[in-house]
Amino acid sequence: MRKVAILSVMLVMVMCWAFTASAAITVYTEKTQWENALGVQFLTEDFSDSVLNVGVSFESTESGHINPALEIYQDVLASASQNEPMTTWSFTPEVFGYGGNWTLGGPGGSGNSLLVSIADSSTFVGAISNNYNGGFWGFISDTPFTSVKLVGGGGSNQQNYSLDDMVYSFLGDLDGDGFVGITDLNIVLGNWNQNVPPANPAADPSGDGFIGIEDLNVVLGNWNAGTPPGDTANIPEPTTLMLLLVGSAVLSHRKR
Repeated sequence: MRKVAILSVMLVMVMCWAFTASAAITVYTEKTQWENALGVQFLTEDFSDSVLNVGVSFESTESGHINPALEIYQDVLASASQNEPMTTWSFTPEVFGYGGNWTLGGPGGSGNSLLVSIADSSTFVGAISNNYNGGFWGFISDTPFTSVKLVGGGGSNQQNYSLDDMVYSFLGDLDGDGFVGITDLNIVLGNWNQNVPPANPAADPSGDGFIGIEDLNVVLGNWNAGTPPGDTANIPEPTTLMLLLVGSAVLSHRKR
């Protein structure tokens, strides 16, 4: 009977990889609060050279460009124009947290604000006011997304701005290496069946305060996402991995 129960639990794990999103978006103006709410590791694009992190790209209809000398991204977006000026940041795989240090104003026009939207769903997130001077502005969405769109706020002035230390995080990447794999699974299993705290908060990507099946679902549902840090020849697919876990559970039961 106990073996049947174990197999049933493992089968539920296999069938419940999908992460259910609630489409809630929260804006943060303090990076520490953003980090705490995120609860997992994140990646940083510091713009120290012209090569972006793997999986990150941008498209600017205006003059957006990376300035490695100042280690920032610079752009000017007009609020009113025939070509609907915008800048779109894209991420592969999809992310659920985004932000950075923003400076608005300066040469090219003080503007009114920057309007931020999730391009995937045309969902308006919020406005970055024109009095920002290197402060943090970011958001977290319960629904993962692949692109963020920036446009100038209302009015006829141009919005000159710069972005420094752009941060982002995607589901399942618990160790922040840009890839969902064995090390992320080990973080969950190493804190299994514990509450946060004392368990490692990074092991709780579901954010429910308990390390369990929901967190395993997040990792397996995004398995092999991102860019592998090394050789991936021996990284099993989720189905194979779960069969191995089931087999290990059964063998462990027989030995007992």
